[in-house]
Formats: sequence, C-alpha cells, structure tokens
Amino acid sequence: MTVKELYEKVASGKIISDIELQRAIVYDTAKQALVIDSIYHGIPLPAFYLWEREDGILEVLDGKQRIEAITKFKQGDYKYNDKTWKEYAYDSDLQQVVDGTDLTIIICRGTEEKKREIFKRINTLGVPLSRYEVLNGLYHGEYLEGLDYYIRNDANAKKILPTASIDRGDNKCHLLEYIFYVRHDSRFPKKDELDEYVKSHKDESFNEEVKKIKPYISFIRDVFHERSKIQATLKFKLSVKYLKDRAIWLQHKDAIWKEVNDFMNTESYRLSPTRDADIEAMILGIVGNCRVDPKRLFNQDDKLRLLSEKSSDENGLYECEDCHQHFRAEELTVDHKRPWSLGGRTELSNAQLLCRACNSRKNNKN
Repeated sequence: MTVKELYEKVASGKIISDIELQRAIVYDTAKQALVIDSIYHGIPLPAFYLWEREDGILEVLDGKQRIEAITKFKQGDYKYNDKTWKEYAYDSDLQQVVDGTDLTIIICRGTEEKKREIFKRINTLGVPLSRYEVLNGLYHGEYLEGLDYYIRNDANAKKILPTASIDRGDNKCHLLEYIFYVRHDSRFPKKDELDEYVKSHKDESFNEEVKKIKPYISFIRDVFHERSKIQATLKFKLSVKYLKDRAIWLQHKDAIWKEVNDFMNTESYRLSPTRDADIEAMILGIVGNCRVDPKRLFNQDDKLRLLSEKSSDENGLYECEDCHQHFRAEELTVDHKRPWSLGGRTELSNAQLLCRACNSRKNNKN
C-alpha cells in the first residue's frame, strides 16, 4: 500500500487507528517530522499491522503513531523543514515521493481473542535498543572495537564500573562519558554530543583513550572500597578533580569508606539538596583531618529553639542575620555560621537565621 492509498483509506474511514487497544498520540512534532523525513529519503518504516473486521474495516494494531504523523502533515497540522504539505506543491518533488512510497502492511484476521493476543505480542516481544546498541549500529568501527576489547580484558575497568546481569553496553556508555568528561574540561556530554564524538573517532584507535583514562580508573580502584555506596559517576568526577592528591586519599581509604557509607545512611544525607557536594566535603575533611559533623542539616526542632531565643518585632517578624530585613518565621532558614564543609558543627551555637536569598548567596562562605 502506498502512503497516498493509506492516507485516503484513513480519511474515508476504511482504516481506523483510534481503537480501545491503542494508546494516545505520543509523538511530538519533531518525531512526526522524522517520519516524513524517513519516507522522503527512502528509509523504510517498520511494518504496519492492521486487523480486518467482518465489515472490511481495518483497525490499526501497530503503526498508529506513524499514521498520525503522515495524516497530520498532509492535513497541514505541522511543518517539515519549515514548510507545510501544501507549500511543497510548488517547488519540490516531496509530495510525489511521499505519496508514491510503498509501505509494508500486514493484515491479520480471526477471533477477538487472537486480535488481542497479536496486539500483546507486538507490544511485548520487542526490546528497544539500548543507547550503546544504537551507537554501535551507527558508528561501528575500530574505535568501538577497541572500547569493547578494553572493557572485556582490563580487570581494573571491569572492577570499577557497575555490573549488570545482561550486558547491553551500559558500561561502555559510562566509559565513553568518562572519556568525554576528561577530554572536554570536566563536562559530561549533552544530548547528541556523545554520538558526534563517537562518529568523529569512528575509524581511530582506542589506545590513546586508554592512556588518558587509566590514571582515573586506577585512582577509583585504589581509593574507593568495592562496597562503597558512592555512585560511580561521582567517584569518577572526584578522581579527575583530586588525582594529584591520590597518595593522601589512599592513606585514608578505610575512613573514607566507613564514614561516607555511615553518612549516606543518615536522614541528613537523604534530605540534603547537595548530596554529592556533601560527600566531597566529608572526604576532604577526612583527608585534611578536619572532620565534618555527621549531622548535615538543622531540623525543624532546631529552628523552633533558635526562634525562641530571638525576639520578634511588633508584627511578629524576625530579622535575617545577614541583610537585617524582617521576615515571617516560615520565610527564614537555619544555616551554619561556620560552614559545615569546613568543620562547622550542626548545633545551635553555630546556627543563624537567614532569609532564603541570603542563604543561597552565602554559598559556603564564613
């Protein structure tokens, strides 16, 4: 069936996609435009599964999103490359190419039970490609072959990367992100940047990447206990930032493992909005012999006790100890006078009332 024939059958009601088995439209306009782009450039679409009723009407079992993309474009609901369907009538062969493209249509017939079973299997047997599987399919070459060899044969890399029961390339993606981080001034890749990076290195040797990444892999292996609860990504960021301090971190590896794990089990850690920074501060305290308080945050009881020690004005407002403006109690936060990361204790003698703006500006300054 051509695209034109499919559209005409949809428009006339001979094909219907809005059946009880189908979900709502989930393709945004960018994905819908990609359907048109695929058709125009000769990239085959997956097969459309239709169910033929006794009255000859065809119901869509699979392909609703693609049909809606075609229908809405031809009806002028969105643009492809800044033009509507009608605008392509004057200066392009797009209409002719799209309308004449053949689609693979599979028509099924039988009982209602069979219909539902076919729908179930279409939508449960397929497994979407993982991120790495897509990368490998697009840019397979010497670079990814070298990455695969390194992951399979380097004991240190296997030890520091997360484990998975089924290997679909997640660790390879982690490693690629780490390499990008090192190569781009401690910045992880944004959307599509990793794809472009792999594409640009597709036919190059992976050996230079191994040399670049090995010191950080060794740092993580030596410093962080295998039962450490710190996330792999944070471990890598810390290894890049503090590689020069490897010797002193290594001397305190047991304390880092125990004290950080204990801290990560506390409510203070779970409630903190800056958990990665808290872990970093705790480790720096350990290696610098300036232990931080295991209690990270002041709680509501601490705030009530601090408020009871302060006097409010005639309107019941309390003074911010930084900007000296007056606020309602609920508009104030409790923060450390001496920063927690520098050894300040989470106790009332080191507490102050700040408005939210002053608290956010304080940013670990005395």
